[in-house]
Amino acid sequence: MIAYQCPTCKSPVVEKQGKITCPKKHSYPITNSIVQFVQDQNTETWDKYWKRIPVYDTILDVLRKIMNVQLRRYLEKNISPTTITLEPGGGSAFVSAMLAEKGYVTYAMDYASIPLKIAQEQLKSKAILVQGDLFNMPFIDESFDLTFNNSTMEHFKNPLDGLKEMARVTKKGGCVFVGVPFTYGPLSVYKLKKSSFKDAWDGTTFDRKRLKQLFQDAGLEVVHSRTFFFRCFIGVLGKKK
Repeated sequence: MIAYQCPTCKSPVVEKQGKITCPKKHSYPITNSIVQFVQDQNTETWDKYWKRIPVYDTILDVLRKIMNVQLRRYLEKNISPTTITLEPGGGSAFVSAMLAEKGYVTYAMDYASIPLKIAQEQLKSKAILVQGDLFNMPFIDESFDLTFNNSTMEHFKNPLDGLKEMARVTKKGGCVFVGVPFTYGPLSVYKLKKSSFKDAWDGTTFDRKRLKQLFQDAGLEVVHSRTFFFRCFIGVLGKKK
C-alpha cells in the first residue's frame, strides 16, 4: 500500500476507527472505502455533469469509452506487471478501473465525491479511491511508478503547478503522462464557445510544443508524444530523472 501524508501539515498519518489522522490531530474520514482528504466545495458544475446515469448515455460518451480503451493500451506498453499507478483528477477514472481489472495496483483520485461513487457503483472499480486535491496530493514523495491523466489539465489556470505535483509523487525513473485537447484537432472548436454542451468548460487546447515545454518546466524528460483519438488529444509521456 502507498503511504499517505497529511495534506495540511505533511506529517505521516495512521488509520484508526474509520479515520485517517496525523500527529497534529488533523482528521480525514473514510466513507464507503473512499478516503476523503477534501470535502466537496465549488464542484456544482461537475456534479451536474457526473450525475448523469448511466455513465455512457450518448454517442459522444461511447466514443470517450473507446478513447479510454486506447489510452489503457498505450499506457500498458510503458509499464511492468508490478507497476503502481495514480490517476489524479480523473473523474470516475475509467482507465484506472481497466488497469485494476488487469491486476495492476491502481489509485484513482478526484476532488469531487460523485465521480468516485460512480467508479464504485457503476464501473465496479477495483482501484483504490481517494478524494483529494491534485495540487496538494495526500501521498508521500516518489510513491508511484506511473502518474497520469487525460482531459484534466486543460481545465486549470495553472497546469504547471499540477504537473509538478504529479512529478513529486512519481518515483525517480518513473513516468508521467498527460493528455489534453489538441490545438489542431477537432476539439479546437470549443475555443469558440463559452461552455461545452454539457455545461462544463472544456478549457485550453495545447499544441505539441507547448505541452512538451510544460513537461520540461516541471523537470521531466520528454520520452514520447502522440496525438490520439482522431487527433482530438495530444499526449506526452515524460520520465522523472
